[in-house]
Amino acid sequence: MEEERLKKLGEYIKLLREAEGMSQEELAKKSGFAGRAAISAIEKGKNNISIERLPDLAMALRTTPGELMDVLIETDEKPITFGLNAENIAKLKSYADYLRSNQEDKS
Repeated sequence: MEEERLKKLGEYIKLLREAEGMSQEELAKKSGFAGRAAISAIEKGKNNISIERLPDLAMALRTTPGELMDVLIETDEKPITFGLNAENIAKLKSYADYLRSNQEDKS
C-alpha cells in the first residue's frame, strides 16, 4: 500500500514538474535535492520524501505541501488531475499568475 502511494505521489510530482517545463536536474536545484537521480527516484515512487523536505519541493513546483499530502491520502489509483495534461496545467498556472498580478496591481 505504501509503495502505491509513493508511486502516485511521484507521478503527480512528475506531472507538476513537466507542467513547469523543468528538468529533473532543475527541480533538484530549486528544491535542494542532491540531483537528478534523487528526483527520478521520487518520481518513480522509490524514494520517500521526508516531511521536512516537502515544503521545498512544493515551492519549487509552485504548489503547497498540503496539495502533495492530499495525493498521498487519496484512494484512487491515479493522482487527481481532473483530466488535465501537463500542458493544460501549465496554462492554468500561467492564468493564475496573470490573475494574481492583476490583483496586486489593483491594490
